[in-house]
Amino acid sequence: MRIGYDGTCLANRRGFGRFARRLLSAFVPRATEAGHEVVVVIDAPSAASVEIPIGASPLVVDVRKAPSAAASADGRRGLLDMLAMGRAVSRAKLDLMYFPATYSFYPVWGVPRVVVTMHDTLTMEHPELVFPNRRGRLAWQLKEFVAIRSADRIATVSETSKRFLMNRLPLPEDRFRVVSEAADPIFRPIDDPSTTAAALERYGIPRQGRFLLYVGGLSPHKNLVRLVEAFAVAAPDDVSLVLTGDFKDVFHTHVPEIRRAIAAAGVERRVILTGYVPDEDLAALYSRAYALVFPSLLEGFGLPAVEAMACGAPVVASRAGSLPEVVGDAGLFFAPLSVADISRALRTILDDPALRDGLAVAALRRASTFDWDRSAVDLLACIEEFVPRRKVAGIPHLGRTTTTSRRSG
Repeated sequence: MRIGYDGTCLANRRGFGRFARRLLSAFVPRATEAGHEVVVVIDAPSAASVEIPIGASPLVVDVRKAPSAAASADGRRGLLDMLAMGRAVSRAKLDLMYFPATYSFYPVWGVPRVVVTMHDTLTMEHPELVFPNRRGRLAWQLKEFVAIRSADRIATVSETSKRFLMNRLPLPEDRFRVVSEAADPIFRPIDDPSTTAAALERYGIPRQGRFLLYVGGLSPHKNLVRLVEAFAVAAPDDVSLVLTGDFKDVFHTHVPEIRRAIAAAGVERRVILTGYVPDEDLAALYSRAYALVFPSLLEGFGLPAVEAMACGAPVVASRAGSLPEVVGDAGLFFAPLSVADISRALRTILDDPALRDGLAVAALRRASTFDWDRSAVDLLACIEEFVPRRKVAGIPHLGRTTTTSRRSG
């Protein structure tokens, strides 16, 4: 098969981009070994900043603005750019097109099969927390509607997310597949004191004392205002809260509201907003953190939880979405809408170092159960469902082929 892989979100610095990059790196060797050709469809503005794995062929498309920047909460993605991407795919003679996220989806035609990853149901459950205006909301809803209608298979990143999607979409279960996530190999315990000390200094984090760490976006659905309020109640004076996140994120953020919550709680000296943190420093912060705190109202997977666990950090997380499935026995959980319950969970781990250390051991074990190679195998298995079956003993199988009607099955 000639497989197209949408590379327009490879430059994104949030979870969509991480997923797309790591899955592509693991998928290309698997697919080429199985005799398939992988074509990475990438926009020209992003082409120089992303790495295409050896064995894949790039298809660079001229557009006015990188989709990783234009596919924002404001709905600023240009129709002509999307048509240019679709036109290039239609001319590439692909057997199947794979989109690692609806975030960067664009309509395609002339391609027999389409597989799309939908990471979660966040935009269905909490659209008002993701899009600040009606235009952005409508643009996303239209794009997602077309993606769902186009997809022969919908992949998602956890069993929880699969269940949520099945409850929301009028599609049979056999249209869904799970292709999970894992931590990048850079995320491992950092034992060198000079390395961790240098990272702490770069972000103004005290070298003495404990700190709780949050990693992710600064969007309303991440529930950081309640986290700040709970921290102010639960944490003693020698504990800091470090909130990492990109101030220049194209997704909806509410940094002013977070800052107001910090000031109202009187914890300005103990809550640190770092801005964007590159992976090398992030691994050091995970390794030194007392625990990762993950208060989201909904996560389809929760990649920072696995990254933290891979560095030996336990997780104190929301019960919402997939986080209990992903974290398992390596964390404590709370009701995300209850400041009192978040405070209870924080106090529990801060007051019991032995409990914390036991969870840290479990975290390393739990992180090892997630593997990008396994994810690549699962994606390849999903794609190879559309490979024409060979004849056995002269009798052709009656399975689907790439010429079967797109809407069958």
